[in-house]
Amino acid sequence: MEDVKSPCIQICRADSNGVCFGCRRTNEEIGDWSLYTNEQKKEVLDKASKRRNAPDTQSGGFFR
Repeated sequence: MEDVKSPCIQICRADSNGVCFGCRRTNEEIGDWSLYTNEQKKEVLDKASKRRNAPDTQSGGFFR
């Protein structure tokens, strides 16, 4: 079975809640991605697809 690919689109900046503007994963989800099983990755993708970025981005930061 092929590994679930990362949803990263190289827009690596977090909003004030620590959610990436590009892939909408949290810092923890991004950091642990390689440790997740395919089932866990699918769960993260499902959660990320339902997230919206916070309007207040003043305290957000860059991941890279």
